[in-house]
Amino acid sequence: MKKQLLVLLIASIALTNLGYSQSDETDKKFGINWSGFVKADFMFDTRQTVNAREGHFNILPAAENLVGGEDLNDQSNFNILAIQSRLKGAISGPDFFGMKTSGVLEAAFFGNSDGTTGELRLRHAFIQLSNDKVDIIMGQYWHPMFVTAVFPGVYSFNTGVPFQPFSRNPQLRITTKGSVKFIGVLFTERDFKTRGASVSQSGIPQLHAQLQFGEANTTLGGLGFNLKSSRPALGEDNLTSTAFIGYFRTKLGEATWKAEATYGQNMTDILQIGGFAIDGSGDFVNNETLSMWTEFSGDFSETMEWGLFGGYAANGGFGESITYVDGFLGTVESAFRVSPRIGWKSGSLKIGLEGEFTNAQYGSIATNGDITSTSDSVNNFRLLTTAIYKF
Repeated sequence: MKKQLLVLLIASIALTNLGYSQSDETDKKFGINWSGFVKADFMFDTRQTVNAREGHFNILPAAENLVGGEDLNDQSNFNILAIQSRLKGAISGPDFFGMKTSGVLEAAFFGNSDGTTGELRLRHAFIQLSNDKVDIIMGQYWHPMFVTAVFPGVYSFNTGVPFQPFSRNPQLRITTKGSVKFIGVLFTERDFKTRGASVSQSGIPQLHAQLQFGEANTTLGGLGFNLKSSRPALGEDNLTSTAFIGYFRTKLGEATWKAEATYGQNMTDILQIGGFAIDGSGDFVNNETLSMWTEFSGDFSETMEWGLFGGYAANGGFGESITYVDGFLGTVESAFRVSPRIGWKSGSLKIGLEGEFTNAQYGSIATNGDITSTSDSVNNFRLLTTAIYKF
């Protein structure tokens, strides 16, 4: 850990002093501009949860764990963490054959696994080329189904998971400009991977195509299609999975309304409920999942903000007799969440308070491949207080 921090400090100093100039008529200055934030979260849960990083990334309430008639997961939990704190370097440089160039290098102290919580982790690292017609991104950036113009503004780091897609991926992305944008992405997987299968070993990258209409500061909407090939094991056939997304954002007076829905197969790489299985013929088959969310948000004044998030997910099962293989929360029949928030902001500091009520209905896989309820639903209420200091 100490070595990593030392490397970060040395790199920061070196890059800060690496500014260079292009000798032309305007004598443009190029280099790196550092920004980021320090974030402290205080979290109380009424129940044990399915989570990551010591409970910081909260997903769903844990299923019943009955011992002697007592549910051991029906117990509270409390934690304080600052591991979401982040450092970002925005890089600018000379043109490349007439296209403007820039880059981003961003890291946080979230770690790459539960065992590395608190250690430095790469978030984004990409090169961008731009002109008046197109933007090109090469490197690690958001999954195209995480739409940066339309995503929940919740204070929780889960950002609406498992109702909202969440992933960052190495990719090549091309986005056209104008009131109608085409977004085409060729990408693979790194930190967020398909459970039990490999996209890289399939020999075929993921492909995504999306149309986006309008402007984010007024009304914006879009539709997208995702195609994924993954190989459960060397020597096995590839499994093809598809996914669809639709979303919009608009102003309602002083408030903003956002909504999104996804429907797809085996979307565990974007932290959606589901997975894949083997059917009676020995072939791999996909699980299908529907997820949706909506959010209203706005400002009470220049110093106070509010928001209300709601999400729902339903597990569609496999549609045929199967033997279950792998997945993410694959026996959750359905789940929903309601999350109000209020924040106070002044200067570079924001202090927020958020309640997050989440219900999950656990089940089992029936002989026909459907997910059927086999236990009572479980609930968790998380009370989150957060302080965010931007620089």
